[in-house]
Amino acid sequence: MDLVLGLSMTSADVRWVLVEGPTAEGATVCRNAADLDTLDDIIAAVGDDRLHAVGVTWANEAEDAASTLLDALADRGLYNVITVSEEEAADSLAAGIADRGGYGDVAVCMVEPDDALVTVVDAAGVTTERVAPDADEMLAVLDRAESHPDAIFVLGTADDIDSIAAAFHGAAVPVITAAEADLALARGAALASARAVNTLDARPTRWRMPSRIGALTSVAAAAVVVFVVALSAVLGLAMTPDRDSTVAQRDTGTGQPAQLPIAPSAAQAAPQPVPAAPPPPPPAAPPPAAVTPPAAQTIVEAVAPVPDAIPMIEPPAAPAPAPPAYVPPPPPPAYVPPPPQPRLRDRIIERIPIINRFHEPQYPYGN
Repeated sequence: MDLVLGLSMTSADVRWVLVEGPTAEGATVCRNAADLDTLDDIIAAVGDDRLHAVGVTWANEAEDAASTLLDALADRGLYNVITVSEEEAADSLAAGIADRGGYGDVAVCMVEPDDALVTVVDAAGVTTERVAPDADEMLAVLDRAESHPDAIFVLGTADDIDSIAAAFHGAAVPVITAAEADLALARGAALASARAVNTLDARPTRWRMPSRIGALTSVAAAAVVVFVVALSAVLGLAMTPDRDSTVAQRDTGTGQPAQLPIAPSAAQAAPQPVPAAPPPPPPAAPPPAAVTPPAAQTIVEAVAPVPDAIPMIEPPAAPAPAPPAYVPPPPPPAYVPPPPQPRLRDRIIERIPIINRFHEPQYPYGN
């Protein structure tokens, strides 16, 4: 049998719940609260060989104790341990309450000694805001929300949980609290860890989102301002007046962990209203007629025509140069005979002026 363990740790103690089923949506096997000194007893009591997933959430003040617990789980060979923040645990629990209770919008206030978590589930999704553990602070968060919740759940480990729930008298919707609601975060941690492990182990087939809390078998609603209802199906809690319980001690004679008593079922804890039968599912639509796709036509891509070869045009030959024109040689120069040389007598007479004055020599050459 697959079991899922959820643990919620504070600086003072640890609260844990063990549920059936790989999705943590089955019946509650056992639940308890113990001091941090008994962590070994808790690990031995739950039978780690059957654990499908372990979810651990803790407050900021319990960080050292949570580290010690994680080391102890690893020493026992448990590697499917998922650390879950308080916001994630609150988201998982609030989403399951809305799903199983049939609420379109719902608000869940987790009131712890040091702070509070206000989770709102509406059509847009799931949102969580951390505020001081004061009713006015939580109401301010609800006033800022755009949705109007159909109911307000007040849960947690705070000692004054009832007085805080009574402070919501001004709300126009039912305010619901529960006995032993201090195990709510532990249940949320179990749900979140189971979903994480199943996501990692999912096969390639279609994965169905698990219902947000299958173990929340019923949520009692009434038209009064403050309700004290048995949320044993919702939170895996039993409505018992004695809220102080101890962890079963290991059998020292045999060395085997002691078997913890199985918690009473939801029917034994409180009478449960018979849920209305779900409406029949609408008839399945006929499968669409098979349409044979038309045969694909082979499209022959036109081949671009290859252009003809461009003819090579030879440039015209350069014309032959014209023969040079015949230039006749210049005529030879005309012969000019040298002038006749004067006679010696004439030259002498020319040198003598007085003789030349009376004698004008007659030269045989022209003037």
